[in-house]
Amino acid sequence: MDEARLVQARRRSVAQTAGAIGVVLLLVGALMFVLTSRQESRALNTELAQVLTMAEDTDDPPPGEFLAHRAAGSGAAEVTESASPELTRVLGDALERQPGRFDTDAGDDQRVRVLVADRADGSRWAVAADLAPLRQRQGQLGIALLVAELAGLTGAVVAAALLARRAVAPLATALTLQRRFVADASHELRTPLTVLHTRAQVLARRSQTEPAARLTDQLDQLVADTRALGDVVEDLLVSAAAEHQPPPAAVVDLSEVAREVVASMREYARERRVELRVETSGTAPVVGARTALRRATTALVDNAIGHVAAGGHVTVTVRRHAGQVSVEVTDDGVGLDPAEADRLFERFAHGTAGAGRRFGLGLALVQQVAHAHQGSITVAGAPGAGATFTLLLPAA
Repeated sequence: MDEARLVQARRRSVAQTAGAIGVVLLLVGALMFVLTSRQESRALNTELAQVLTMAEDTDDPPPGEFLAHRAAGSGAAEVTESASPELTRVLGDALERQPGRFDTDAGDDQRVRVLVADRADGSRWAVAADLAPLRQRQGQLGIALLVAELAGLTGAVVAAALLARRAVAPLATALTLQRRFVADASHELRTPLTVLHTRAQVLARRSQTEPAARLTDQLDQLVADTRALGDVVEDLLVSAAAEHQPPPAAVVDLSEVAREVVASMREYARERRVELRVETSGTAPVVGARTALRRATTALVDNAIGHVAAGGHVTVTVRRHAGQVSVEVTDDGVGLDPAEADRLFERFAHGTAGAGRRFGLGLALVQQVAHAHQGSITVAGAPGAGATFTLLLPAA
């Protein structure tokens, strides 16, 4: 329904913008047509006046024009021989009228403009010009303006569509992000909430028949479940922020971040009987968001621990070389199928081995953080031979 409203709003915007531009173009075209037609009409009037001033006889008028002359005190009129009978009549009648200008019909749908003037010697002259060339030029001008109007209207529709799409794009993006976040939250929170609710129900029943001392393990597991739920919520928030907000421009030492992550997760790794180590060589500064980078590193370590059997090892190595900083998380666990390498970074993609979170938002979040920091994330490994995830970022 929301997409339909956005489409309707975009179409309405296109129609309104194109309509407004079309009206403006129509008004401009009409104004140009009127002004140009008047200019050509005035030019014809000037030409007729010059012809009457310079004419000495009726034998050789300009092409498309015809002359009539009546001497002072004479009732006979001389008319250009090539004039048609109807045009001869029109010129004869014009000599009987007062000096001036008028348009009239000369038969056979021929429209002419007649100018009558008296000279100082008392003679009267009349000239008639065929208006067909003027009408033809006006028609050509109208067609040209109409074509220009249609072209301008087409361009206006295209421009309006682009502007409308650009104007509505932020709303569509916001709607997409909102729905995606809701879908992510629903998908990621369903399982931990179900586990948490079930464990709470079990504790509630057992607390009525068992002493508190015997519930310690269940309470500890409940605390672990709430911690896991908090991790999921944090993943969701960081993922949503990483998609549409640039990272802050702060210098972050990835060596220090790696040591902090290892220190915070060492107890978790010990519980799973996994040895967690960190190897750094000096500082490794990058520009970005410390919180996002720590969360990405934590996701890689959590993913590795979840895919290592008891007695296994996870090593976090931070290096700086060739203007770049790399964070490598290596494990000697179940490994991975190289054919699944790219799919591991998809949202909610499921691996085929391991008990950790090599699916969901964890690795997708790492990829988002890497891209937001102008970096990359790669993975290498083989079934049964462990895996190495490498986060590569530009050095500060």
